[in-house]
This record gives sequence, C-alpha cells and structure tokens, in this order.
Amino acid sequence: MHFTLEELGLLDAPAEQKFDNLTCLASELLDVPVAHISVADFKKNRIFYKSQYGHPDELAQSRELPMELTYCQHVPLTGAPVVVQDARLHPLLIGTPALSEGQPLAYLGIPVKAPGGRVIGGLCMMQPDERRWSTDEVSRAQKIAGCVSDLIRLETARLSSERLRHEQRAFTYAISHDLQSPANTLKMIFSELELEGECLSQDALMFIEKGRETVQRMGVQVQDVLTYARTLDAPVTRECVDLNALVDGILTDLEADIRQAGATVDVDDLPLVEGDPMQMRMLFQNLIGNALKFRLAGRKHRVSVSASAERQGHRVTVQDNGIGIRPEDQHKVFGLFNRLHLRDQYAGTGIGLSLCQRVAENHHFAIEVDSDGHSGTAFTMQFPEMPV
Repeated sequence: MHFTLEELGLLDAPAEQKFDNLTCLASELLDVPVAHISVADFKKNRIFYKSQYGHPDELAQSRELPMELTYCQHVPLTGAPVVVQDARLHPLLIGTPALSEGQPLAYLGIPVKAPGGRVIGGLCMMQPDERRWSTDEVSRAQKIAGCVSDLIRLETARLSSERLRHEQRAFTYAISHDLQSPANTLKMIFSELELEGECLSQDALMFIEKGRETVQRMGVQVQDVLTYARTLDAPVTRECVDLNALVDGILTDLEADIRQAGATVDVDDLPLVEGDPMQMRMLFQNLIGNALKFRLAGRKHRVSVSASAERQGHRVTVQDNGIGIRPEDQHKVFGLFNRLHLRDQYAGTGIGLSLCQRVAENHHFAIEVDSDGHSGTAFTMQFPEMPV
C-alpha cells in the first residue's frame, strides 16, 4: 500500500520526539555538532528536515533548504552512503552551490528508506573541520539510520491498517445494507404465499416455512453485521457509565431468555467505568446473552457478573456454568463468523464475540476467556481507573 511523504508525516509536518531522539543519539555517539534527518522533496526541489540537532536558528525555523544548497541531496540521488572527509576535495561537491564559504567540511550521510527500499532521504551528520570517518563510525550511523527507516515502516503499517479497517467498515456496511432489501422482499413473498395455504400441498407449505426461517436468520445476520460494521473505527464517546444500571437494563431486556433457560443471574456491586454507553451495552448484552445461551442440559444454569478492585482499575467478569470452551478452541472464539457449534444446537451468527473484542479494542482494554472446557466459561475485562 503506497503513501505519500506527506501522508507519512515526513514533509511539512511537525517535529516528532521519536525522530528527534535518533538525531540526538547520532550526535552523541558520533560526537558531531550537527545531525539531522533529511527528506528529499523533488517536486519542490528542496530538502526538508524532519528532525534536526545543532542547526542555526534561521534554518531551525524554516526546516528546509533548496536542494542545490545541500550536501544531503546526494544521498537520495545516489541511493548510497555519502562519506566526505573534506568537502573541498569531494567530487560530488567541488564547484557546486552547496560548497560555499563557511560550510562544514566533514559530512556523513546514510540512506533512509521507505518500505520497498526506495531511498527518500538520509540521516546526516556534519562538522566544521575535516574528519576521517572510521568504519566503526559509519557502521554506527547505518544502525541509527536503520532505526529511522523502521519508524517509517511502522507508520506505513499503521496507516495501512487504518485504511484497511476503514475500507472493511465501508464494504461490510454497504454489503449488509444492500442485503436488507432482498431479504425483506423474500419475507414478503413467503407471507403472500402462506395466504394461499389451502391451494398448496403440505410439502410446499413445509418449504415455505423453511424459507421463512432462512430469511429470518439472514435478517438477524445482516443486522449483526451492520452492528459490527458500525463499531469499526467508531468514535468513542467517553462518559461515566454505571455498570449496575447498565446490567440491570440488560437483564430486564433478557427476562424472557432468563426464564426460558431457568437460570439464576447473580450480579455484584459493579463499578463506574469510562466508556461509550452504547458500546458498553453491546459488550455486556452479548456476553450475558452468550452466558445464558450455552447451557448444559440437566444442570441448574447460573450466570454471574462480578467485579474486583485492582491496583489500577477494576476487573469485571461474566461467568457461567454452561458447556464451556475447550482450551484448544479458545483462540477461535473472537474470530468473525467463527462458530464452534452447529446452528441447530445453538442459534447465532458468530459475530457477537467479535463485536465484544472490537468494543474492547476501541476502549484500549483486553478481554480474556477462561474455561476448562466442560464446567463453564468466564470472560474478564480489565477497566482502568476512572479519571478524577
């Protein structure tokens, strides 16, 4: 995936500490008064300094120079290290505008690369007088330049991930939204056919009923996918959320499911947490709904929502004594559309726990699963302390 130097924050962008740390390190390790990370902007025929150490005030303010006035231009132009002991004698610099009165004589420029290997600039060091750069000094500079390239690769990976998530969200939402119309049309057709029941055979009526069930499942799945799509990169409105009130409301909504399961639901005194109220509700509704669903025949079903204070926040656990999840399957449960059981055993679309993980990621906390595979399952979240 390609990004421009501007998108990567390497041109006309503020200084960043992570780059400044490396220029300072280069200055200290190689004992030079000037070090900088230069980026070649061939469109504007200039060198932009992403990071700088030891520049005079005017250059430190402007952070750029015309390309022909720099030694740094030769690093991206040659794609190789430029080692200058005495600029007055170096073939790349003799007779050029860059070599003027008062310019540094010693220069060391090491290529900095974008993903794919293209040289986009250099880690450059300069000092006023002549200097013979040792093999060890060049090697140290290359290692630091490698760290600069790694920072650029990391930013590229972050932007790629961000773009892919955005595209996934848009694609998933569009497909799911478009499926609603034909699903509603099919539902209407089956309803109309049922009105002709007296004219249809028992087999035809059976097929109509199966069709209605299929369309109903499809409708549930489309709605679940739409809900999941809305959580991808969704902005998080951080408010104080009272988990006691939240869980009470969810249990009221799930009252019919609780009665059907013959379950007992115990709820501890729960903490106040910071988060998006809508996403927090989706999280706990899915966890409690799953805890009620995956019960074991012949065992009195119990679900608990408990909390414990930790040094830096609260641990909240939703636990049941149902069928459990085998240890070897636990890494699968958060995968989108992953189902560990047949639909005729346990209904569902395989999206609920993916949604829970997405909510956790949006709020920057982890959700963990624990089960011995036969005596129930516990899902635990670590909520940070509420800001004062």
